[in-house]
Amino acid sequence: MQLQLNRRSSVPLYRQLAGELREQIVSGALAEGYRLPPERELAKRLEVNRTTVLQAYQQLKDEGFIASKVGKGTFVLPQTVTGDLQPATDDIEPTIIRPPWSVLFSDYSNRFTYHDIAVANRAQNGQSLIDFATGSPNPADIPDDLLRSVSLEAFASHEFDGQPESPIEGFPELRELLAEHMRSRGVHCNARNVMVLSGSEQGIDLCVRAFINPGDCVLVEQSTFFPALQAFRSADARIVGVPVDAYGMRTDLLEGYCARFHPKFIYTIPTFQNPTGSTMPAARRKELIDVARRYQCLIIEDDAYGELWYGGVDTANSDANRPVPLKGMENAGYVMYLSTFSKTVTSGLRTGWIVADPHVIGRLAALRRMVDQHTSTSSQRICLELLKEGRIAEHVKTLTVAYQQRRDTAVAALEHYATAGMTWNVPEGGYYIWVTLPEGVRSLEVLDRCRAKGVTFMPGSVFDVDETDDSHIRLNMVHPDAADIERGIRMICESIAQAS
Repeated sequence: MQLQLNRRSSVPLYRQLAGELREQIVSGALAEGYRLPPERELAKRLEVNRTTVLQAYQQLKDEGFIASKVGKGTFVLPQTVTGDLQPATDDIEPTIIRPPWSVLFSDYSNRFTYHDIAVANRAQNGQSLIDFATGSPNPADIPDDLLRSVSLEAFASHEFDGQPESPIEGFPELRELLAEHMRSRGVHCNARNVMVLSGSEQGIDLCVRAFINPGDCVLVEQSTFFPALQAFRSADARIVGVPVDAYGMRTDLLEGYCARFHPKFIYTIPTFQNPTGSTMPAARRKELIDVARRYQCLIIEDDAYGELWYGGVDTANSDANRPVPLKGMENAGYVMYLSTFSKTVTSGLRTGWIVADPHVIGRLAALRRMVDQHTSTSSQRICLELLKEGRIAEHVKTLTVAYQQRRDTAVAALEHYATAGMTWNVPEGGYYIWVTLPEGVRSLEVLDRCRAKGVTFMPGSVFDVDETDDSHIRLNMVHPDAADIERGIRMICESIAQAS
């Protein structure tokens, strides 16, 4: 089977591949029953991403040319008989010709890697599970009286009388409080640097719309937040993973990557990274900023977990050791900072914010007119009340005490039950423990064994730029009930031992 792809063509590679295969099937070069190569094998042969092959195969399945059989492979289907055939009786139902969805959907939506979403859903969905997979807080950690009282006060307030609609950038009062909050984190900014968002993921999407053209390069940690990867793929960006270690992105390699790929921006989670839980030291942060300046490359700093630092629980004068955001170390405008309330209050409060140069805020606000106009007025009012009088700070302090205890419980359980060859990090904050599996053990096999026992986690391949990491698992140690952590980790370790 000979296949040729033109990498200089404006036609997406998956459509070229689907067209080549379709032509060979129609011409008879690929006969009925012919077994097509597995996705990974064909991707390697053609030197393309596995996603390209998956999308091409899916298009041909939708068009009725091929079909997959579990455990056997993907095969060419027999040609459908067509012509002026009339049904013999009125009892025979006419053939329904369905829309060719993969052809009709836009290139933008086709560039999503839907199998990643399927794997994530598979990990998170289920009943009676000890859930280490879901990337959100435990609902029981959000005091009902806090949300109830804050909500009542927000809507009893007369501050917004006569101002029913929010500006696109958010209510000025909330922007000022967020700027004040950021100044307490070491970021020098004011309200005009802040825009309120409907969750920090919206900020990623808006930045992609504002800055990324097809083919532009984006540098990321090799394993990173997979909705960000989806946003970059949809924009047809070239995503390049930078190696990581226990301290985050290898900034000693960054100069070479920038010289070779000339990225439009670098997307990083430097503090309590998702999924690895790592924190970038101050020296690396400085090096990252210096390289970005030299190559005039923008930085998106995603700081969803930065508030959840365990070092402040029992250390006097601990703010001196607290990780300073990249945005607090750079004031020329190269860093665009994102954060959210969903990781510290509740995942249902889809409210976040971006801190950036006013030129960026103005451009994002203009683009946002096509999306949602502004963040929910109700959510903004609630966030205003949370930021007033230090309420959110007191709540976060309580959370970090509880989360540090859960981390210690999880680490103690790993130390007790881990099988030979397992290693893991001990995060200084945030949600995640990143576990390396023994050699030869596959994360998806372990996931299947664990789900049968009533426990789940997120496999490493979901976060990997190349979608090939099958040797890591991510544990959200804060989502399960504290009483379930030890038992859940015991079952995970037993499953790993069985798969060894």
